[in-house]
Amino acid sequence: MNALHTSLDRTLVPAGSLLFSAGEPGDAAYLIVGGRLEVFLARPEGDIVLAHRGPGEIVGEMAILDRRPRSASVRALEDSALVAVTEQQLAHRIAETDPILCMCLGVVLERYRETVALLEQMKGAASPMPVPALRPSATDGVFAAALNTLVLEREIRSGVADGQFEMHFQPIVRLASRRLAGFEALMRWRHPQRGLVPPSAFIPVAESSGLIGDLTGFALAEVGRVLPELMLGALHNPRHIDGPLFLSVNVSGHDLAAASFPQMIADLISQTGIAPGSLKIEVTESLLMKDPERAAEALAGCRRAGLGVAIDDFGTGYSSLSYLSTLPVTTLKIDRAFVRTLLVDQTSRRIVQTVLRLADELEIPVVAEGIEHAEEADLLTEMGCAFGQGYLFGRPAPLEAAIMTIREWNVVDRSLQAKAS
Repeated sequence: MNALHTSLDRTLVPAGSLLFSAGEPGDAAYLIVGGRLEVFLARPEGDIVLAHRGPGEIVGEMAILDRRPRSASVRALEDSALVAVTEQQLAHRIAETDPILCMCLGVVLERYRETVALLEQMKGAASPMPVPALRPSATDGVFAAALNTLVLEREIRSGVADGQFEMHFQPIVRLASRRLAGFEALMRWRHPQRGLVPPSAFIPVAESSGLIGDLTGFALAEVGRVLPELMLGALHNPRHIDGPLFLSVNVSGHDLAAASFPQMIADLISQTGIAPGSLKIEVTESLLMKDPERAAEALAGCRRAGLGVAIDDFGTGYSSLSYLSTLPVTTLKIDRAFVRTLLVDQTSRRIVQTVLRLADELEIPVVAEGIEHAEEADLLTEMGCAFGQGYLFGRPAPLEAAIMTIREWNVVDRSLQAKAS
């Protein structure tokens, strides 16, 4: 009897129930969180038990790895709790795997199936096959990490469908005048139990699972929707705004590698009617390193469409200078790690000054991130840095608060506030 109950994060299998049968198509593998399962070959003269599996182990993986029917049946010996790993989830990860490892995986699967076929010819196998001594447990760090990733991935997918994600906006200021120049659009996840979740907690999982495209699509759509509202707010305070506002939005290396990315940008411009020059695509150095040629091609397409290209965390990677000659860069962003130690560390100050001189020679404006103190802003201004961003000027905030910031921005008040901080 097959009697399963599935919740968002768990598949519950009562004792005695079949999880799946040999010959069925495989649509998922299962991490065992609790309980105990039996892997067996059903025979009229008596089942051949192949193995027992418990917490911290996985069953059903073969059919979704090689896309062939189930080679054996699985039933619950005890009430068991499982977490499903779908074919879609594994397909994306396998596609990102080294081809040699993929080939080895195929060989291992084929040899395992040959072993199962041999066992089908045996009549006297009444006891379980021996299980290797070194196997994971429910408390194993690798298993726990895998379980957490799967749960978070499912929650992200549900969060996208339920509208739990939103964009917040952090001011970017023209340092010399303290006028408001633009915003960086930063994604936040308003989780029903965890509250407001920062991108560092979910973006890596979204990238590894292939969900990052959905999040980027949402971010671009939101940017296209709100940019006219921000521009309208600026019309009410022109004396304290540094020309037309711009908006920076982050994309990942996976986005740049996707064949659909250029069309996503084209659709954004055509559907929203925004001025392309008011939007900047922001990427980090580390993400560019994965596929530099594809990234350069995608970013060149953005520039042809009229968008700006900003390199985030500049100076923290190994190929910073090469990017300036191979990528259509229009803005550099100095990593906050250099700004944080600018006042106390001569090395950081020299690095920042070198970047600023180089950018000036190339006529590329620079944004210094992570400015929290007036002394940092003043020093960066003296060094020739064009723009600043950080808590000194404002934290990331929802759209309504960002519009209020635009309307109430006052250069004099900001300067006095900075001197008092």
